[in-house]
Amino acid sequence: MPDDPPLWTLDRVSLEPGRLREVSLAIRSGVTSVLGWSGAGKTSLLNLLVGFEKPARGIIAGPRSVFWVPQNGGLWPHCTAREHLGIVRPDPEQNDEVLATFDLLDRADAKPAELSEGERARLAVARALASRADVLVMDEPLVHVDPERAGKFWRAIREHLAATGKSLVFATHEPERVLGEAQEVICLRGGELLHAGGVLPLYTDPPSPELMECLGPGNWLTSEESELWIGESHFGPRCYRPEQLEISLANISHVVVRSASFRGAIAEVELHHLNAAVSRRFLHRPAGPTLQPGLPAAIRLRE
Repeated sequence: MPDDPPLWTLDRVSLEPGRLREVSLAIRSGVTSVLGWSGAGKTSLLNLLVGFEKPARGIIAGPRSVFWVPQNGGLWPHCTAREHLGIVRPDPEQNDEVLATFDLLDRADAKPAELSEGERARLAVARALASRADVLVMDEPLVHVDPERAGKFWRAIREHLAATGKSLVFATHEPERVLGEAQEVICLRGGELLHAGGVLPLYTDPPSPELMECLGPGNWLTSEESELWIGESHFGPRCYRPEQLEISLANISHVVVRSASFRGAIAEVELHHLNAAVSRRFLHRPAGPTLQPGLPAAIRLRE
């Protein structure tokens, strides 16, 4: 809850050489994602949260009861899958239920070297859920699991957090995972903090094109462009996400299609405005591959 004391506070925290630079933020209970591409500083920040590393400068304070899932899983090579859970929670019946949830019950007697990369990733998460820690910290969890199966295991994480009231901080480079799982997001780039706050406000009303792109594709329009293309008046630039725009064929229009690329859920189209003699690229959610170069088109906001 917003009025609860933060789990962690960081005050002008830095890690050398340049891995984190003057990062100040508060991480609250619930689910927080640390988002960024390779080299952004995600792992460095998580290493600080769990005490694996100490800051070169600045102050960090956080909870004592934390269970860490590092990027490599941190499994114990001499222990079987069942033993991994038994060490953190000596409850064989419940632990077998967790193994079954992560499709590992038939691999319960296997050691990490005998497991596939995806199985090791699932075991690392299963062990974390079996722990008694109040806060779980996971670095790119389930990234090695087949995408068509990962949703099932993320659902298990989500249900566990809801049932136990525990908190999760996880690093990812996938905007879709942030949108689906987190309430708060920390955006990093090159060791610098770009944003820390709610996921929904950042998605619906990002303050800049760079932060817009953190949570996926969008259309950044100035007030003049909004007025010209979609007849919307507003003060200053703003973001229109693909699902907000409807671009369709028209009988008569001052807008024509220059090029169109159908990509399924999100398509790209370049439109030319005949009256203003300008062209612009838009991303939108298409009904199908109907737009073709040279055809008149209409662009409007969806209801």
